Amino acid sequence: MILKNIKIFIKQLSKNKLYSLVTIFGFSVSLMFIVLLSAYLKQETSVDKFHEKKDRLFRLVNEDDSSFGAITGRKLADALPEVESYTRIFDYNQYCTPVNSGSDNKLNAEILMVDSAFFNMFSFKLLEGLPNEVLNAKNSILLTPKFARALFGSISPLGKQIKSSNGLILQVTGIFEEMPENTQFKKYDAIANIRLLPDFMGWKEVLDNNDMCDFTYYVLAKEGTNIIAKEEQALDLLKTDLWTYKDGRVKSFGFEPIAESYFSDKPGNIRQNSKTLITVLLAIVLIILLLAIINYVNLTIAQSGFRNKEIAIRKLMGSSRMALIYEHVTESVMFSFIAAIIGIFLAFLAEPVFNKLLDTHIDLLHYAGPVDLLIVVFAMLVIGIISGLFPSLLLTKLKPVEVVKGSFRTKTKTSYSKVLVSFQFAATIALIVCAITITKQTRYMQNFDMGFKKENIVQIDKAFPKEKRQAFNDILKQIPRVEQVSFVCGTPLSGGNNQSFTYNSKPVSFQEFLVDTAFFSMMGISYTPTGVAWSDNVLWLNKNAVKELGLDPLPKSFKRYDEELPVYGVVEDFHFSDLHQPVGLAMLSPLNDKKWSWNVLVKISGKNIAGSMAQIKSAYSSFTDNDPFDYKFLDSEVDSWYKKEANTSKIITWFSVLTIIISVMGILALVTLFNQLRTKEIGVRKVNGAKISEVMVTLNKDFVKWVAVAFVIATPVAYYAMNKWLENFAYKTTLSWWIFALAGFLALGIALLTVSWQSWRAATRNPVEALRYE
Repeated sequence: MILKNIKIFIKQLSKNKLYSLVTIFGFSVSLMFIVLLSAYLKQETSVDKFHEKKDRLFRLVNEDDSSFGAITGRKLADALPEVESYTRIFDYNQYCTPVNSGSDNKLNAEILMVDSAFFNMFSFKLLEGLPNEVLNAKNSILLTPKFARALFGSISPLGKQIKSSNGLILQVTGIFEEMPENTQFKKYDAIANIRLLPDFMGWKEVLDNNDMCDFTYYVLAKEGTNIIAKEEQALDLLKTDLWTYKDGRVKSFGFEPIAESYFSDKPGNIRQNSKTLITVLLAIVLIILLLAIINYVNLTIAQSGFRNKEIAIRKLMGSSRMALIYEHVTESVMFSFIAAIIGIFLAFLAEPVFNKLLDTHIDLLHYAGPVDLLIVVFAMLVIGIISGLFPSLLLTKLKPVEVVKGSFRTKTKTSYSKVLVSFQFAATIALIVCAITITKQTRYMQNFDMGFKKENIVQIDKAFPKEKRQAFNDILKQIPRVEQVSFVCGTPLSGGNNQSFTYNSKPVSFQEFLVDTAFFSMMGISYTPTGVAWSDNVLWLNKNAVKELGLDPLPKSFKRYDEELPVYGVVEDFHFSDLHQPVGLAMLSPLNDKKWSWNVLVKISGKNIAGSMAQIKSAYSSFTDNDPFDYKFLDSEVDSWYKKEANTSKIITWFSVLTIIISVMGILALVTLFNQLRTKEIGVRKVNGAKISEVMVTLNKDFVKWVAVAFVIATPVAYYAMNKWLENFAYKTTLSWWIFALAGFLALGIALLTVSWQSWRAATRNPVEALRYE
């Protein structure tokens, strides 16, 4: 029976080559996207679920973020018996050089600083070293295999020493496997004991108080305890111990399960993703699958005219309806498996492009295990049955006498086809609206006036004391295309340094920038002088700070902590974070001789940028004894703030193209079917003198109605979805009427182009062919 059905299936494939090609192609491309998106969704929804103690791991959060003081964890552990252990995490960058290894490699290391309990809490893989020993010593450091090879070559790094850029000697106590894709932790080159932080920063008391609230905490709860029930007790403790709570700046506290942190709206020193994006991608997977099934059904029904006689004869010969349904469903299942094989092959080819688009690293081979293959087989079986069941029920209900009379074709012209095509075009129009809106918002943000110049300005992240700043400035100024140089602590890219205090009984949070005299002219940031005389302790406030604090338009002074400081000028507002957030409060102070600068800003001419950068790098390397050259262009970095939006726009655009292709194939199938149904009508019209254009208008107008219905359905849905999405931005583009009009016209144009050539073929056919047997 199965062998017989396979032979019939092969016969049908060879008889209707175009139909077979279109059907399999549409299914395969749809399944390619479904496979890639499913792998991505599986990866994202499995984040940090591999930890053995995941059910007992919690991140500390408040209403805004996950930032706490250095001794918060110790205080909570002392007060709450439910806490088994905790770890702080903190990012730090250091240049590392191997000691006594015969190598002079000097590499920039992204270091994750943690407490000694880290590897006992989390299940990250240690390739060398024991979890309860690797971080016991203060100067211990662990490396990834890649970074170890870069530093030491083929020599085993275990037990070797590394010298940091500030002269500390660190000992390699372990090798850890690079952080996997399915974790909220970022990629790091090394993991070090957090007790090194005071030496790295030159701030001996940084871990002895809560002055710096920039630590992210994870706690491990004891087995059988309910630590979430202790949130109120922890909050009461923090109100008496942590200054952000004492001042009323922060009011809530929570233990967030680690499984929820990745999709949390509480930012922190971790990787996070948008639950909305995942929901949208899941919806797209379901829509693509539904469209592919609808398309298959439409194409099958469109070809029904070629199989009606075959079905009628087989029924006259005694075949039961169930046998015919089984045959059609079997064909559909075989179609599904052929499409699945091609779709999976296409998915492997498209994997690099997809990874780049979503800024991820999915590996489809990782999902090629026995269980995954069984899921694919089961899914294809279900899809094949669903896709084949409806057309088989429709086609097998015919009565042989109706086929002989030719009346069955008329009865098959049911309203369901119009509904399905309208749904396809509604999805297409909605996706086109989303793609245009997201692209428009992304370009709006990229071209938005940030309040500072960003073209041809290079930021070099390197700290310099006063005595080296002037020397390096002179060297850079000798390069022909270097126009200006500025030394600063904090730039619009880094956001400066946070200063939080109470002003007139009101908690305020400022971002502070220490700048030299060249900063304002280079960055194009203007200010209005207040008339106050210059002194070493003057500062500038931005307009937003003046407004928020209710100061005079040109204030003469400003009280910070307990010190009254002269205000030298009021600065025009400039952005120091992306456009998801409004302009914050900013203060600028002179960079004095006692302070080290953190960054160097270099303005270069727009000519021969590559040559200028090569000269700057050469000068930098000579001056710093070959320190790694860590730089970025301001304009490129600002664009990267909106990389997620740009990638989302590309994804939606690609899916719009896919739905257009599916819709075109679907409408092509239906116009073929309906032209078959109206062959006699077309012949009669032409015999009675109808012109080709009149016949085409008659054939096309129904499809125009379907697109119009789809437009009416899609418009409010897309409008609501895009309005909700734009609420995430403090500065946003308008949801213009022309976006919907353009999407509607594009859908209409695609429909008319698809329909018109088939209608033209039907309209130019000799009417004698249609009427010779009437």
